Amino acid sequence: MTLPIVAVTGATGFIGQNLLRALTEAGHQVRALTRQVPLNDCLFPKGRVSWVRGSLSQKEALHSLLDSVDAVVHCAGAVKALSRESFFTINGAGVRDLADVAAMQSNPPRLIYLSSLVAREPSLSTYAASKRLGEQMLCAFRDKLPIIILRPPVVYGPGDMETLRIFKMAAYGFVPIPKVSGARMSLVHVEDVIGAIFSALELDALPDGPIEFDDGRPKGYTWPEIATAAGSVLRIFPRLISVPIPFLYMVGAAGSLGAALSRRPTVLSWGKVSELLHPDWVAQTCSLPGYNPLWNIEKGFENTVNWYTSRGLLKSNV
Repeated sequence: MTLPIVAVTGATGFIGQNLLRALTEAGHQVRALTRQVPLNDCLFPKGRVSWVRGSLSQKEALHSLLDSVDAVVHCAGAVKALSRESFFTINGAGVRDLADVAAMQSNPPRLIYLSSLVAREPSLSTYAASKRLGEQMLCAFRDKLPIIILRPPVVYGPGDMETLRIFKMAAYGFVPIPKVSGARMSLVHVEDVIGAIFSALELDALPDGPIEFDDGRPKGYTWPEIATAAGSVLRIFPRLISVPIPFLYMVGAAGSLGAALSRRPTVLSWGKVSELLHPDWVAQTCSLPGYNPLWNIEKGFENTVNWYTSRGLLKSNV
């Protein structure tokens, strides 16, 4: 049986690299959009990845990327930017342009859009609003393209540099957590995100709306549970420090101001604080046929810490 040819955007990012590895190991031919061919290209099976130079704003590159492919997985996106316009251009217009070119193909490919759970609360931050805009952009193409929107919660795993901060703090013996009563959130290991994408590639009946998914933990986790789990895998029992909400907003404001002055975007911004303080980031019961999460928080955190320590990014007591 001939496996689908899959195009990937955001192929050099955290999730994209893991997706490329999984697709090529499964035997797929992959076409990946990139501004520059990565140095680790040799890690993929020879002849399985074709790199297309360009960006989402270049229609010629998008035509080359999507020509004769069976599916496209859109992982590219901005998680930090200097302005609302930049967020909306990348996470909104970029999705629209990709769908527009996909719809022009003689045999339009299945488009799997990796959105985010934050898209369900667009009023919280510019990032959340831009991810919702990307989803809305796709609505105009539902009669032209087979579209599947996936909404993962917080994604962690080997290669993730954002979650590394939590483990580093735990290694020092303390973890600051927001002073928010009853807040809960879902998590998902990057390998399970890949599993969800594979399930979406094989899905027969297209869903009517976005699909939320997680690691299968009912009601997700509290901040103390996440911090304790991070310390546990390091064989440390970190002190949990409750951080007052006003102080968090001061930190977020300082981050936004520093980014504006230095012209270097940061994840820790005013908008990100609003996201962190939202009390309910628990994913709805997953309605994706074939999706079966394999990584719970204990196993997933251990796998992640092993990756960090093997690369000298973290010292472990294990």
